[in-house]
Amino acid sequence: MPKILIPPQMRHLTDGLAEIEGSGATLQQLLRDTGKRYPKLRQRVIADGGIAPGISIAIDGNVVSSGLLEPVPEGAEITIVPQISGGGGR
Repeated sequence: MPKILIPPQMRHLTDGLAEIEGSGATLQQLLRDTGKRYPKLRQRVIADGGIAPGISIAIDGNVVSSGLLEPVPEGAEITIVPQISGGGGR
């Protein structure tokens, strides 16, 4: 079963869990499955039928380039990476 690693700044969307599991042959199916239990996470990661702006997703360390239709191998590790904003200096 694929597992999704949740970054610290998004764990409030998964009741504090750092890792969740779900099923699905594609990223879309996986996020739909886990979204049943964690709808706020799904809303944050998916927008307008694609990966939300400000979010990158990697499967086994490779950043997804084909969007939600990307295949998810059995036992894959999915990493959600929110973009880091800030800077600007003084």
